[in-house]
Amino acid sequence: MQRTSVAAALLAVSLLACSGSEADPPTQPPPEPQDDGCARSKLELDFASEPLAGAGVDAEGNLAPGSYILSTTYIHRKGTPASEAKFGELVGPIVGALQTQPGLVAFRLGTAASCSVGRTLTVWKDEEAMYQFVGSPAHAEAMARIGEVSRGDSVATSWQDDERGATWEKALEVLAAETGPTY
Repeated sequence: MQRTSVAAALLAVSLLACSGSEADPPTQPPPEPQDDGCARSKLELDFASEPLAGAGVDAEGNLAPGSYILSTTYIHRKGTPASEAKFGELVGPIVGALQTQPGLVAFRLGTAASCSVGRTLTVWKDEEAMYQFVGSPAHAEAMARIGEVSRGDSVATSWQDDERGATWEKALEVLAAETGPTY
């Protein structure tokens, strides 16, 4: 039970930076990224991942064959007491919204303490389902406050792929090529 709530919290907050919403701009801009040796395109040495889970995953952990919209986030958190408190405040409403979101097929979570990094890999039925979640009130509020929890180099991106694209390796490849804004 505790593992599930920790995993849900990581997923929810890692989704804070999803792009493509029409939410208000952040209330506090994130700081300039710091070169601490952590990179969105490389898994950290202490990276630990949850297995793929969700309605579209079979008992062996395999995603059902099909075409999906995949999304990945890289959240490089500040790690300060104030930012962690804000992070915690934003989690509950996000978890509630995500748990009831139609169109979420599967998700995978990962974290690394060495870099205060959270990563997500989500699998959506279609782009509409993903953006419905991104535009939800809880998610919009979290996006507006991303500058309070991020070091400034967090990023989210999405792509279309089949079940073979739901891997950390593919997520790293897509993140490495991402040129969009960071949060």
